[in-house]
Amino acid sequence: MVSDDAGNRLSEGATKIIDRVPRIGKEHQLEAAIRDITDAMGNAPGINSVHVVRPTPPHQPAYRVICTFDSDENLHAWDVSNKHTRLVAAADEFTEGEPQRTWLTGLETWFTLPVSANAEARPPAYKMAIATYVALFPTILLVHAVLAYVPEFGSIPTILANGIAVAIVVILMTYVIMPRFTRLMAFWLYPHRH
Repeated sequence: MVSDDAGNRLSEGATKIIDRVPRIGKEHQLEAAIRDITDAMGNAPGINSVHVVRPTPPHQPAYRVICTFDSDENLHAWDVSNKHTRLVAAADEFTEGEPQRTWLTGLETWFTLPVSANAEARPPAYKMAIATYVALFPTILLVHAVLAYVPEFGSIPTILANGIAVAIVVILMTYVIMPRFTRLMAFWLYPHRH
């Protein structure tokens, strides 16, 4: 998690989660206000996805909005836009207390999406561990196999070579593999309740 000031956030990719607990008797009004926000957000530059998880009291009393943008700058631009400010002020009228806002970066984003109204917001730890292993193992093998074909790579110190390989694996996992793999495995990671 990172702070709300733009200078401390990563410059590539951004995920934000907003939790809003409805005021008693204002559930329908809050849901309509959230729909207005997500509809407008769908046209924002750099938007990747928006998902809304409806409340499932008593464990999850809030509406949870999860939005992902292609860059931190585009998410910040949406956050400070006049349209967003106006729509958020309307939603605040039907929200109990202050909405909780969370920024996610790095490994935290691997299992944030996709979600649906009938799914758990986050899969169990054992599923995250299995999914990480299944995606990570072949990625490590592939990176090492590719680097073995780089003649200069074999002549550098082992610790530096491993550091380079790990950096490549982490970048691939964060920005290429896990976003796609979690969508592919959504049926297992986020099973629908019946």
